[in-house]
Amino acid sequence: MSASTSANTVFWDGQGKRIDLLSVLPRTIGQVKVLHVCLGQRWPLPVRLIMIRVPEEVVEQRRERLAQEAKDKSKAVRPLQWELAQWTLIVTNALAKRLGPIQALILLRERWTIELLFKLWKSQVKIDQWRSAHPWRVLCELYAKLIAVVIQHWLLLFGCWHDPWRSLVKASAIVRSRALECLEVLSGTCRLYRLMTQLRCMMQSGCRVNRRASEPCLTQLLLEGLDWVLT
Repeated sequence: MSASTSANTVFWDGQGKRIDLLSVLPRTIGQVKVLHVCLGQRWPLPVRLIMIRVPEEVVEQRRERLAQEAKDKSKAVRPLQWELAQWTLIVTNALAKRLGPIQALILLRERWTIELLFKLWKSQVKIDQWRSAHPWRVLCELYAKLIAVVIQHWLLLFGCWHDPWRSLVKASAIVRSRALECLEVLSGTCRLYRLMTQLRCMMQSGCRVNRRASEPCLTQLLLEGLDWVLT
């Protein structure tokens, strides 16, 4: 499990002494420090605290966001919050050999990826829309769309899931374009193997993820690393 921390989080060492967080943070931009600490004084949970000093432009963005949030709530920014904007702090109890600092950063950065799946279902499958006001018809349409989403996802798993450079959005459009043939397969009038082979070829020949220079996509982060150097 991994999570970012807030200014309210308190850390303890192995002897039960409270850690002065500001005194142990890295000072050089891009520097990473890992500290074994405990969460909770009464029932301490051993975790790793991953600390990364972020670039100044990131600090400015964070402080602007803090100032805006404080203004919206008619509150002042806490001094510790303002100071901690210079670092990314991650707490994890995952084994170091399974989750290093870079992997933890990428996981933290892409933690809302699951929301993109629901967004895809809403925008393309229209799973939150229906054409009737009758409750049972609405429920029937919802179940039908969920079944279609499951079938579409199964086809994506077969066709391009193993290739990180394939766009699931573009691949799902290919599946929908062959929806009638999928229905023929279910009715037994079309061979499943032939359709699957065709879909896989179409997905592999196109559907490539677009590279981004300013905001790297998840594939770039996973395969090429972060967009700033860690030392």
